Order: sequence, then C-alpha cells, then structure tokens
Amino acid sequence: MRVWTRLVRAPGSLGSACKVLVPCLSLQSMSTAVRTETLNQNMQLRLSHKPPPTAGAPLVGGGGGSPGVACPVLTTSSASARPDEAMGHRGVSSSSSNSALRENPLTVLLAWMNAKDSHLQHYHDFYLQLGFDVLTVRTLPLQLAFPASGAQVVAKRLLDFLVSHPNYSRLVVHGFSVGGYQFGEVLVKIRKEGGDYNAVVPRFKAQVYDSLVDYEGIPKGFPTALTRNQILRKVLELVIRLQRLVLYPVSTVHWKASSRAFHDNLLTCPALMINSKRDRVASIEDNLRVANEWRQKGTDVTFCTFDDSKHVQHMGRYPDLYSSEVLRLFRKAQLIA
Repeated sequence: MRVWTRLVRAPGSLGSACKVLVPCLSLQSMSTAVRTETLNQNMQLRLSHKPPPTAGAPLVGGGGGSPGVACPVLTTSSASARPDEAMGHRGVSSSSSNSALRENPLTVLLAWMNAKDSHLQHYHDFYLQLGFDVLTVRTLPLQLAFPASGAQVVAKRLLDFLVSHPNYSRLVVHGFSVGGYQFGEVLVKIRKEGGDYNAVVPRFKAQVYDSLVDYEGIPKGFPTALTRNQILRKVLELVIRLQRLVLYPVSTVHWKASSRAFHDNLLTCPALMINSKRDRVASIEDNLRVANEWRQKGTDVTFCTFDDSKHVQHMGRYPDLYSSEVLRLFRKAQLIA
C-alpha cells in the first residue's frame, strides 16, 4: 500500500494552485432550477436538467495522486491516478419528468442530522450539474434514537424506491456523518430480507462517505447536531450513554448491528472517505479502520484527510479539492468520461 502525504498550512494560497493542477467544476455557476419531488418525510428527489454523463474507460489504478502536490489533504490509495480533466456532458438526454423513465445516474445523498436544504445546496448542485439525479434521505433525531420504528423504516423506504426504479442502474451513495449509520441499516435490511433487495447491491457503482460517524461516535455526534450549547451537549451525551445501557434492546443493539453491517460492507465498488484532523465528532482512526477492513476484502478505498476543516464542512472550505476527489472516484468507477 502506498501512502502519499499532501499537506499545506496556508489555505489562502490554495485556490490558484489547485485550479492549475486540477481543473474542476465551478460551484458558483451551477443552476438551481431543478424539478423536486417530496416522496415522504425522509426522502426528496431532484431531477437534473442535464443529459446523463457518458461513462468513460476504466482508469488504471486509483486516486492516490503523487508526492509533492500542493493540496491540504492526505490521501491513501492502492494505486496512482491520472490528472483530472475538464468534463463535458454527452449522451441521450433524460428529459422525462417521470423518474421511472430516466436514464441518469442517481446519487443517494444521506444527509447529516438536521441538515437544511441550504446546507446541502452545494452537493445538490454538484451532482445535478454532472447530470445525476439526487435522492436526498434524512434521518430525524427520534428515528436515530429508536431505530426499529425510525431508521429501519427509512431504510425500507429507500430500498423500496430503488427496487421500484430499476431504471436507475448506476447508483452512488454519498453519506454524511450519521448517514453512515443509516446506510448500515440499509445493509442490515438487505442481508435479512434479501429477495428484490439483493438486486440493488450491484447497481451501486461508487460510494462516498464524508465525516463518517460510527457507533462509538453517536453519543458525541448526536448532541452536536442538535444544539450549539456546550452544557446541553454534555447533558445529552450523558443521556445517550445511559440510554445505551438502559435501552440496550431498543436502541443499542440496532446501532451495533448497523455498525457491523457497515464494516462488513456488501458493496465492493470504489469508495472515497473524506474527513479532517480538526473534526471533533468523526474519528479518523475509526474511518481508517473501516477503510482497511474494506481493502482486505478487495475494495479500492481512497482516504482523504483535510487539515483544518470542521465536521461536514470540507466542501465549503475546499470546494475545488473536494469536487476533484469525487470526480476522480467517478472516473475510476466509469460513471463519467
């Protein structure tokens, strides 16, 4: 395994350097005119006005980059990558407003807790401009606290949508923070119920996890998402730790099952894990442990660590670098040319 270290301490100088090294999409110029359909309290579908992107030839190797590149990230991968290129949109347009007839790739965007549309706008725009439709999935606080009547219902709703829309044959999962837990519940349900749900697995072509919070991070991550009050956060953290003991069969047993399913991921498509040294919620060590477990199963995992961005704020601070890493993954997965 080759490890490249790419660290820069002066964020102010990064813009021009990275634009020269890696051309990528300009987030400011993206259109926000998009067809949106609310499916239920947890799911919202956005349809891109762009034609589906043309799939490219597979990259030889992964997205590890090269030594000495001026970018504030540390990336580990199994092989080296080619430079990013400017991307066009070709292919047959999927202009239908009927989601069951569309040919665009679909990104399943698993939002962090209490994320508002304004918080997710950059990610929506990024994917819609690529020609991807976006299914935004939210897990509410009570649904996390009581999984059997909450997060597991969300998992069923998501899987039922994917089963009923086989036209979305190219899927991407992009999970933020507690979205990793929610995807674990999806994996649990696939393993338990099988059937039509099994056919969803090979349709996933790439996976992105931003600020991933595993089971051990829930007591700290849950209060952080609910309030900025430090005292209240400490109180909530204590309550959750007590809940894990007192309500073990109600909550904890499900959190652990989701974590195990996520570590033993059914998906083997290329993955990108994004985190930061400054993140006080998501643990780099936990993320790296998951990445190494997947690598042992043969999954190509790129590990991208920013130097100073906060929890789920990496794209806002480094939009060019963030988008270029995702684009590199998509080229590797043959989702774009």
